[in-house]
Amino acid sequence: MCSILIFLLITNPCVTLTQKIPSEDAQQKIRAAQVADCFIDVFRKTLDFGVAWKTFRLSDPSCTHRANGMLGQKDYERLKLSGRTVERLYVAVMNYYYLMAVYELSLERLDSQSDSEKSKTPGRAELIQKRSKFFQNDDREPQNVKEVEELIGTLEQLAAEYRKHIPKGAMKSSAWRANQKYLITRSGMDHEDMLNGDETFCVPQRTRVYVIDRGIFYFYIVEERGKMKVAGLGID
Repeated sequence: MCSILIFLLITNPCVTLTQKIPSEDAQQKIRAAQVADCFIDVFRKTLDFGVAWKTFRLSDPSCTHRANGMLGQKDYERLKLSGRTVERLYVAVMNYYYLMAVYELSLERLDSQSDSEKSKTPGRAELIQKRSKFFQNDDREPQNVKEVEELIGTLEQLAAEYRKHIPKGAMKSSAWRANQKYLITRSGMDHEDMLNGDETFCVPQRTRVYVIDRGIFYFYIVEERGKMKVAGLGID
């Protein structure tokens, strides 16, 4: 369904649902929004960020992989990681973040949340965190390539635990929809809907970046070779 919608938008950019013809930027924003929604749909069906990411990302996502990978530029220079390892770390981080978020947002509505301090973390996931040197108070950073592989393994284990505990249909429930609306209204991010370039994702100046807010999914989308692609996702 999503691929059909994207194809129709690309091949028929002037088709609208009203008599008013949107501006070119408005049409591009519609295309970007469709891609964002399809990205979320793929994630919902697979519960795997890596699958959605590889389907919709830019052809060269290397800047994005280093922007949200739990390491800083100096760490990447010191560790001299391969591009493949950096990508695996990025996907592991994002899978952990989004699966944890979906799990927690499926438990109760944010706007009616109790003040209970009881941990929401599944028992096995909590045990993995307690045993890992990367999830202690000092948030230890990997010191070598072997430790990077250990961190990736830990994140993958945690993601697998959250994936097992996410209720069926969690991302279609009324609580989920309410929480996404709540997050959009409470987001601390910049709500500009269009940018000229983005240094973080190595998108050059004068290239339109369309910002699509979908709650925990916050997209930066650009046109590449006639198709809308995800340059990166923001984490609030």
